[in-house]
Amino acid sequence: MEIRPGLSSSADQLAQALARNRAQLAVVADEEERARRAEAIDRFAQYVDLLQEATVAALARYSFKLEFADGRWDLAEKELPATPHIGEFVEFAPGDRWRIHGSQLVRPRPPSKPVRELFVCAPAV
Repeated sequence: MEIRPGLSSSADQLAQALARNRAQLAVVADEEERARRAEAIDRFAQYVDLLQEATVAALARYSFKLEFADGRWDLAEKELPATPHIGEFVEFAPGDRWRIHGSQLVRPRPPSKPVRELFVCAPAV
């Protein structure tokens, strides 16, 4: 199976290689051998589908405390592929950028629920 560089992920590379191998099935003269190879390609394609699903489902929801210059604040949530860090920018709507300058732990009630982390942001200048 030949894998070509320049594709975005391993799963994409495997999918391309499977497509090439599937196209080459027509030249296999022995019908039993062709059926065996087709079944192997189908099973491997199922594995590739699982890999692709795993890379898509990598978003997590984070909570943000948006602090305005006049002392008001608001809460917002956003799904991101990785945990945000101090100094990074977050955009909640086009043109609505905020800079993370800290984090705050919030203890919920009842205490049996997990502690939540809020990323504290100020408007980006």
